[in-house]
Amino acid sequence: MATDGTISTQLEVKGQFLTIDQELPIGVVATRAGVSVSALRFYEDRGLVASTRSGGGHRHYSRGVLRRLAFIQVAQRVGLSLDDIGLALASLPEEGPTAKDWAVLSAS
Repeated sequence: MATDGTISTQLEVKGQFLTIDQELPIGVVATRAGVSVSALRFYEDRGLVASTRSGGGHRHYSRGVLRRLAFIQVAQRVGLSLDDIGLALASLPEEGPTAKDWAVLSAS
């Protein structure tokens, strides 16, 4: 919270400020999702999540990847294979799934 009582749109990550619309570095995503960096790379190799690369080749992820990772974790816990999870995630719209899209997917 800002000192004037308003909510800030910035987040400090190890001395670096991120605005709400910025992509997150791989380490931040891994920590927030509770997965290892190597698992995140593995999911990307399998096509379950996507990243963009910085000029130096560092991976950055949109905030929407956190919901995808949560879905992957829950789906694995209930016994779905990564192939089944990939098919389910492929049914989501490219432009960013809505809450309704996630609800439909979860119900199926």
